Amino acid sequence: MKSEPRFWQDDWRSDVIERGLKASDGLALVAEENSKIVGFICAHDFGFRAYLSEFIIHKNTRGKGIGKKLLKEVEKELHKRGCRILISDVWHNAESFYRNLGYEQPDVILLRKKIF
Repeated sequence: MKSEPRFWQDDWRSDVIERGLKASDGLALVAEENSKIVGFICAHDFGFRAYLSEFIIHKNTRGKGIGKKLLKEVEKELHKRGCRILISDVWHNAESFYRNLGYEQPDVILLRKKIF
């Protein structure tokens, strides 16, 4: 995650990975190739819907179906849990990936605020 430009935020807490994994309740997966992590996905089940908090595929392995496989695994697990909506904020350059998998823009606007 740190090697991807603009993905990692320097102002994130030092325990961000550990907290995210703990909160994921089994919805954090990695993909490996040649004993190296090439993909990571982390989602959170809130009961009424789920949120895809982190999803990244190493730039040298994109286009091989790794991301699609990870996302489908998370979706399958969420479906088993009875969750029917998965929300994700998406980088502009990844929008077509999501749309090709059936994702669509909801009738809401995403707003954010940095908390000081």
